Amino acid sequence: MKVLDCTLRDGGYYTGWNFSKNLFENYLKTVSKLNISIVELGYLSDAKDKNGLFYHLNKEILKKAKSLIRKDQKIYAMVNFKEIKNVGQLDKLLSDKKNILDGIRFAIPPSKIKNLSKMVDKLSSKYKKMSFNVNLMYLSRWIEDNKMLKDIFKNVSKNVNILSFVDSYGALMPDQIKKFLIKVKNQNSDEIKIGTHFHNNCGLALANSLVAYNSGSNVIDTTFTGMGRGAGNAETELLLANLSSENKKISGFELSNLLEIFYDMNKKLN
Repeated sequence: MKVLDCTLRDGGYYTGWNFSKNLFENYLKTVSKLNISIVELGYLSDAKDKNGLFYHLNKEILKKAKSLIRKDQKIYAMVNFKEIKNVGQLDKLLSDKKNILDGIRFAIPPSKIKNLSKMVDKLSSKYKKMSFNVNLMYLSRWIEDNKMLKDIFKNVSKNVNILSFVDSYGALMPDQIKKFLIKVKNQNSDEIKIGTHFHNNCGLALANSLVAYNSGSNVIDTTFTGMGRGAGNAETELLLANLSSENKKISGFELSNLLEIFYDMNKKLN
């Protein structure tokens, strides 16, 4: 199982995707000492808005990030699929990051899986070193829809590496997650890795993440202190603590110091 930390991407909703250089560097230096496999640093976007650097990641910030993490850790970015009008636009967003960015993820409703797959198929040969991944939103709306699940696996591109399921409204219970992931396993031929992303509206994001871990989720999304849009996410530090048998111990106070920064930010942003 791999932990994907998306603190700066999902936490950016509170800061307009502006984070200081010191926080950015402290965050990645701490991550480099933890059992975290993937860092989703922010968004790729050509939208004309007032969002900060971490919504409009460039190759310079990606290079800096790569220099601060371990060689076995990956840097991902999110693409908001509703901003993408055609494959040419997506190609332009990716072109100068071809040899820096390890992967991208697309946040989409299940109804868009076929449209996205066509774009992925057109670009995958050009970006062979880049992992293409999908976050399927609104899981609580369609978790009982078996036809929907079949259609997803029927239409998802073979060039998609990780297919993640997002409890967008934080409405699902652990038993529902367990049953759903059994159905996913029966549909999936193991060619695609399965991921999960839980929101904390009912205080169950961490519990659902642990159930997902025990039910075969290959990748689990978390953020430090649960920082994220709306009610937030499962807490990176708590998931790592619950999986402590798989983690190396951290010497010094790097993790505590980083958490203090986010706790202070939480107070200021309310």
